[in-house]
Amino acid sequence: MPAIAQVPEVSTLVLSPTVNAPKYARDFLAKCFCDLGIADDYVGRTVLSELVTNTYEHVGTGQIVIRIFEDGQDGSVVLEVWDQGAEMPVVQEVEGSAESGRGLFAMSLLVRDWGVRPISEGGKIVWAKLDR
Repeated sequence: MPAIAQVPEVSTLVLSPTVNAPKYARDFLAKCFCDLGIADDYVGRTVLSELVTNTYEHVGTGQIVIRIFEDGQDGSVVLEVWDQGAEMPVVQEVEGSAESGRGLFAMSLLVRDWGVRPISEGGKIVWAKLDR
């Protein structure tokens, strides 16, 4: 009999791009982390809040789809934020007096890895891997 691969459960939340989206995303992450047995969700909430806020502020249309799951290969936790925006986020060099633009840089310091991939239906997925 062939071996059956264990597929990790993927928790998914669909949000409208409103001012409340980051709060709903943080609440969702807190529950997911609790379900995964992860007590400290500070980094996860910070990272997800940044990604959802960027989508809300820079894309502003279409739904925001959030997926949170455990990577079956290395045990890390993966956060994905899907949106319909075509523009790819990039870490910017920010002057000391700038009032915004530091979020992705700060996020990149908190995660194991992160990236962006376009999706064939249009839009993109921004993902981040967190250590447990």
